[in-house]
Amino acid sequence: MSSTLDLQQAEKSPVTPDSLLTLERVSKSYRLWNRPHDRFLYGLWNQVPPSFPQKIRAFAERRKAKLGTEVFGLSEVSLSIKRGESVGIIGLNGSGKSTLLQLIAGVLQPTTGRVQVNARRVTALLELGSGFDPNFSGRENVLLHGSLLGLTEQENRARLPEVLAFSDIGDYFEAPVKTYSSGMVMRLAFASSITVNADLLIVDEALSVGDVFFQQKCYHKIRDLVKSGVTILLVSHDMRSVSEFCEEALLLDKGKVVFFGDVVEAINQYYTVSRAFLRSNVSSAPALKESPWQVTSQSGIHQLEPIPPDCCSPTTDAVAAFLGFAVLDQKGVSTNFFWQGDWLRLIFEVGIACDLENITPGVILRDDRGTFLHAKYEFQLDPMRLRSCKKGDVFRVSYMVRLDITAGYYTLSLAMLQIPPETIKNGKLSFADFDQHHKNVCGTDSIVSFTVSFNSERLGSSFAHFGAFDLPTRFGIEQDDFLG
Repeated sequence: MSSTLDLQQAEKSPVTPDSLLTLERVSKSYRLWNRPHDRFLYGLWNQVPPSFPQKIRAFAERRKAKLGTEVFGLSEVSLSIKRGESVGIIGLNGSGKSTLLQLIAGVLQPTTGRVQVNARRVTALLELGSGFDPNFSGRENVLLHGSLLGLTEQENRARLPEVLAFSDIGDYFEAPVKTYSSGMVMRLAFASSITVNADLLIVDEALSVGDVFFQQKCYHKIRDLVKSGVTILLVSHDMRSVSEFCEEALLLDKGKVVFFGDVVEAINQYYTVSRAFLRSNVSSAPALKESPWQVTSQSGIHQLEPIPPDCCSPTTDAVAAFLGFAVLDQKGVSTNFFWQGDWLRLIFEVGIACDLENITPGVILRDDRGTFLHAKYEFQLDPMRLRSCKKGDVFRVSYMVRLDITAGYYTLSLAMLQIPPETIKNGKLSFADFDQHHKNVCGTDSIVSFTVSFNSERLGSSFAHFGAFDLPTRFGIEQDDFLG
């Protein structure tokens, strides 16, 4: 692994000629004031000169400590990145990602520690268009932006045709920016930033600019920059983009480094942190009273993660409930990251509160917008496999699905149905009979999320299909090609 991370040693990280970025025990703190005038008092006590006696300076420090509360956005981050690397920075909202990028870009200064950027030119896509003068034309703002980044007049003017072509704003390029729509401003800012031939490009959630066609253009440009050896720091909640553009990723949680290394492992740990966060925010509604169920995670082959009672429905007087789950890849390894075409295995556990007959568990797939995409129940594979259970029973289900779906972010939820046996005639169940007679027993909200990414290792194109799902397909020249 070419990048290094050291959170234990206080000595300085060695800076080699190929070290483009080095952070040494960097922290950034902010003070939250209890009262508006506390800021003024803090400033007064902060003016006590070093030449004053120690007792006075100590008294001033004690008074300052009582004014407000110090909060750390980042705490003791040490990091070294070599030239040509593309590193993702991931974490939940409020974990310190944007603060870290602003420190690296020089927008903020660290409270403690040192940031060293060994680059001739750094470009940051942080708040697109925020530095544009609304009274200047697009051309004038691009030239001003380039000059502030250190471009010569010749370099600055030579890139204008590329900026105009990439931003695709036409004649508005010569009009004042105050006449632009917000989308046009961001397109121009993006085009201006990526055409300055930077050694280090910092991107903070800036790949979703404009419509889908412009987004595709942005992704294509980033791919070209990665291939050309530009060092890229990418902050994104889109794990697919992080996995595609980055070999390594830094995971932050509450301002501290949780993991730095292989991007797939970082994404898996990100999902672990996400689940812990969701569990900590589940409301404190009481669990089902006198529940006989306990997750048998220790007695099974795979460790199951408990499902909070508040994620289940109904929350009271339930006759059954889902207790725990595990998500595995086709090798049986726990993960939340998959390549297109991989098999996902979901193991879940069900507890029964009273005698039940003819029940069937199922799994529901939704995308990142919550759109219902697919559901599969056990009875659909074999209508004769309806389960009968006694009060106090606990059973496990293993569900496997091949992810022939487009790259993206998905969630899984669970459901249980009851189907009267008389609706199954000669081993078959019609949709009309099912729709009329089935009953919902219990279900869950989304219990787990996962990412599917394009597979660069597959033969041919890295993407298997267009659209939401892949379908079994054959191509032939003549009808005979499909025979046999």
